[in-house]
Order: sequence, then C-alpha cells, then structure tokens
Amino acid sequence: MKRALVMAVLLVAGTLTGCTSQSCASWVAYESDEDRSRDADLVVVADTVVADGTMSILGFDANAYRVTIGDVEKGDASEGETIRVGSTADNCSDRPYGAGDPMLGRSALRMFLVSEGGQWRTLSPFDGVRPAP
Repeated sequence: MKRALVMAVLLVAGTLTGCTSQSCASWVAYESDEDRSRDADLVVVADTVVADGTMSILGFDANAYRVTIGDVEKGDASEGETIRVGSTADNCSDRPYGAGDPMLGRSALRMFLVSEGGQWRTLSPFDGVRPAP
C-alpha cells in the first residue's frame, strides 16, 4: 500500500510540474543578406504586410500575414502577387518573438522565405526579415 501511495504522489507531482520534453531548433546565424539569400527559396521586398491569423510552423502556432510583393529578388513569384507567410518564432524562448515580431512596425521589408509543406515561412526567427534597402 505504501508503495502504491508513493507512486501516486510521484505521478501527481510529475503532472503538476509539467514534465514534458520539447525539442528546440538550432538556428543558423547568417553573416550577410547574400548568405540568407543563398538558403532562401524566395526573396522578396514586401509593399504591404497584413496580419492573417496563425499557421503551424515546426509544430507550433506562429503569426501569419498576407504579404503583397513589391519586388522579387529570387524565386518564383510576381510583383503585385499576395502570398501568405508565417513568421517563424523561437518557441524555446520565453518570448518567441523577442522584442516583437519582425514583420510588424516597419514600412518596406526584405523577406527571406522557405517553402515548407506548401506554405511560406521566414528563414528563421532572427534572419528571415530585414529592412528593405
């Protein structure tokens, strides 16, 4: 009986402390826009960025946006086309978007995008969006 009680207490304690395992991505640190462009499937300058809910990226909900393309620097897209883009977050951080989602609060943005499962997402939480020149 004592053994069953100890097992029950350990089971409840493990549940209360949230004992789960989570894998964290290891992100490449890019030195330049040329390096970012090399690894991206699509590089665009966005004219407008409008919030569009969330999408699943690497098994986590991430902010999604409707992006109107102003210029295509690499890849198969057209000027004036609108695409849906997920803003890749650092989901192992207490603040997945650090000081804020990089897709918000700026005018024209250069986006380095990869295609994953038929969806566009930023290259990484840290290197997928830069101010447009």
